[in-house]
Amino acid sequence: MTYIIDSTLREGMQSAHGRFTLQQSAEVASLLARCGVDTIECGHPARDEDELRRVAAVVEAAGAVPVLAHARADADDIEAVAKTGAAWVGIFLGVNETSRRSRLPGRTLEDLYGRIQESVSHARSLGLRVRFTVEDSSRTDTGELVEAYLIALEAGAERICFADTLGVMEPQEVRTRIQELRRRCPGSDIEVHLHDDRGLSLANALAAVDGGATWISTSVNGLGERAGITDYAALAVNLHHRGNRDMADGDLLNELSRRVGAYSRSMPDHRRPVVGRDVFHHVAKLHVRAVERDPSSYEWVDPTTVGRTSTVQRDALPDEPEQWIVDPKVISATELRYHRAGPGERYVLVDNRFVPGADQYCIARRIPQLDDYGAGHVDTHVHHCDSLFIFLGENAGYDGLRVEVTLGDRVFPVQSPASVFIPAGVAHGYRVVGGAGTYLNHVLAGDYNSSLLDPVGSHR
Repeated sequence: MTYIIDSTLREGMQSAHGRFTLQQSAEVASLLARCGVDTIECGHPARDEDELRRVAAVVEAAGAVPVLAHARADADDIEAVAKTGAAWVGIFLGVNETSRRSRLPGRTLEDLYGRIQESVSHARSLGLRVRFTVEDSSRTDTGELVEAYLIALEAGAERICFADTLGVMEPQEVRTRIQELRRRCPGSDIEVHLHDDRGLSLANALAAVDGGATWISTSVNGLGERAGITDYAALAVNLHHRGNRDMADGDLLNELSRRVGAYSRSMPDHRRPVVGRDVFHHVAKLHVRAVERDPSSYEWVDPTTVGRTSTVQRDALPDEPEQWIVDPKVISATELRYHRAGPGERYVLVDNRFVPGADQYCIARRIPQLDDYGAGHVDTHVHHCDSLFIFLGENAGYDGLRVEVTLGDRVFPVQSPASVFIPAGVAHGYRVVGGAGTYLNHVLAGDYNSSLLDPVGSHR
C-alpha cells in the first residue's frame, strides 16, 4: 500500500502566488479529506498567530484525516505545532556541508545530530507523532544521511522523509537510494518529497514506490517552491492505474484542482495530466473515429474514473476577423447564478456565445437615475479567474455614480470613475447607491456560470 501526504497547504504556500486564507485552507482540507489523502500537511505554526490559527482550522476541517505541521528542529517551533491540535509534527534539518555553511554557520555535524535527538524527543514528550526530514537529502552523503535518520528513529520518530529539495535526481537513482534506506533503516516508514525542477518528480515518485517508499508527498496542481512538487491528481491516478492504491473519489479531482488554482491564482495549464482542459479532447480525424469506436485506443484511463468525459469538439476562434466584431445583445442578468434583474439594460458585449473560443466575458449596464436602487441585484460570489469592475458616471470626467463594492468580508464606498480588480478566489459583489452611469464587468472566462466557485459541498 502506498500512502499520500498532501502538502498543498504547506508547500503550496511557498509558491509564487500561494497565499491561502483560513477559510480557503479549510475548504481545501475538506476536499482533500473527501478525495482520500492519508495525511494533510499544513503550514509552519511558529511563524505567527495567524498561521497557528490557520493550521488549527485545517485540523478541524480535516476531520478524521491526520494533520502534520512543519517545524524546525527547535523547541519553540514544535510547541507551536502542539498548540494547533495537529497529530503530527514534521521536523526538518539539513546536515550536509551546504546546510552547515549557508543556513547553520558554525554548527558541527555532531551539534546537528544532538539537535535532532533533542527536538524529536521533545516532540514525543508533547504527545506529537514525528516525521523527520533531512533537508536536501539527495545531496547529502549517504553515511551522514543514514546516521541522522537513525538518531531520529531512536529518539521516537515514526517516519523518515527523503527530500530531493532541488529536484536534481533521476528515477533510477531515486529507486537505488530508497532501496538503500530501506536496507539500512529496516522497519521504518519512508516518505519522499520530490521537487519538479527537471520535470521528473512524478517519474521519481513512481521509482520511489518501486524502491520501497511507503509515503509520497504531493500538492494539488504540483503547486510549490519554484517548479513545484509531485502533482496530486497525476500521482493518485497513476497509483490507481498501477494497482498500488485505490482512489476514494476521482470525481472531486477537477473541483479540487479548480479551487486550488483559483486561490493560488495559478490555474493548471490546459495540458496538465488528468485535470487539464484538453487532456481528454481528441482532434485528429483518425483519433476521433477510433475513440468513437473504442475509447481505449487513445485514452490511457477511463475519463469517468476522474470525473471527466471525452470530447471531440470544442469552440475554436473563428478564422475571419469580421466574426470577432460583436453586435451586443440586451439580456437580463437572471441568466447568471447569484444575479437578479438589475437597474437599466444589460448588454452582453462578448462571451463564447458570440465569439466562440474568446474565453472572455464582458457586459455593460446602463444605470439610470432612480429614487430607490433597492438592496442590489448581485449576491456575493467567487470566480476561479480574475475579473474587473468598472464604474463610469454620466457627468463630465465620468463623475456621478456611487456604489458599494464588497471584497471578501469588507465593504468599500466607491465613487466613479473607478475600477476594481478582483483576484481569482475572492468573494465580491456590488450595489448601486446613487447617481447614473455605466457599469462594466469583465471576467477572464468565456462562460460566466462555469467560472463560478460554489461553496464546498453544494451541488449545481
